[in-house]
Amino acid sequence: MTVHLPKGETFAGYVLGDVLGQGGFGITYQSRNRETGERFAIKEYFPADYADRGPKNAVTPTSEGQQLFHMGLEAFLQEANLLRDLPQQRGLMRVRAAFRKHGTAYCVMEYIHGDPLDRMMTRMVEARGAVPEDLVKTFLQSMLGALDAVHKVGVVHRDMKPANVMIRKDGQPILIDFGAARLMGKSSGLASMFTRKYAAIEQFPPEKTGLAGGVHEGPWSDLFALSVILYEMVSQSLPPNAEERWRDKRATGRDPYVPVRQNLNRNRVQAQYDDVLLNAIDIGCKLLPRDRIRTARDYARIAGIDLSAPAEKTEKPDPRPVRKSDNRKPPRKRGRSAGRKASVLVLVVILVVALVVIAYGTLM
Repeated sequence: MTVHLPKGETFAGYVLGDVLGQGGFGITYQSRNRETGERFAIKEYFPADYADRGPKNAVTPTSEGQQLFHMGLEAFLQEANLLRDLPQQRGLMRVRAAFRKHGTAYCVMEYIHGDPLDRMMTRMVEARGAVPEDLVKTFLQSMLGALDAVHKVGVVHRDMKPANVMIRKDGQPILIDFGAARLMGKSSGLASMFTRKYAAIEQFPPEKTGLAGGVHEGPWSDLFALSVILYEMVSQSLPPNAEERWRDKRATGRDPYVPVRQNLNRNRVQAQYDDVLLNAIDIGCKLLPRDRIRTARDYARIAGIDLSAPAEKTEKPDPRPVRKSDNRKPPRKRGRSAGRKASVLVLVVILVVALVVIAYGTLM
């Protein structure tokens, strides 16, 4: 059975290109605007576990999955339309449009030319041994700004992970893929849409954790996932996932989480990171929501990040090894003042020579 839409199909003014990615709840295609030629990414709501592709590319729910399909469809459109109206923010993917077609829904997003964070981290560590602190802080500033904008309109991303952060060619990190997002305090019926390695304990089914009332998803859930990403960037390995930590804590009374500085030393990472930054990561990784940082603004304050200032535009991270310096000082650049001094000196020399010549002629 053909799952993907055919390349070259045109609808709603867009021409479909190659498949960029496919997950449990959607397929993302590269596309271009038929009139302007501008490139976009289009995500199709296609929950493969309970939907099929029928004649004329129509998407139809399976008989046993109709309720889940339609709940997810409405949530997909609701979140896409909400994100479309977000204010422009560095580090946040822009949603251009959302519409229904083929029995399902589509979300038109800006096309980001770059690589996902997980690939960039791997290349950086292989080539340079660690992710430099300035790049970690640039990433953190961009993500906190993006999450602050999203949380202010009442949306939780719910699936922050390195694969959902694109590093643009100019070095700017962009948070993408809001397929799991939902409004705070509302259930979308898609509680299973999260990545276990980065998910907070409140995202796991309560029948497995035993945590019921009083533990809810919110901005602190996204900040937990962000902290786990930072933990991985800095120390080059992940802590146990939240469900494992909670199970061990209930059984032994001890959380097996290892502080990021200790894990960094354990992995022999040869890099320097501020204690302020590492402290924020540890607080953000706290197991229970009540112990965590609650807002992106608070996180920035604790981590020493200024969200009021625009993020510095950084060059694309260079994964090549840094060459050892030969300790020679670089040549000084001659500015305008240096040029004027040189011109004056030349005039003085000419004048002295002229006077000598005149004096010599007089003596003769």
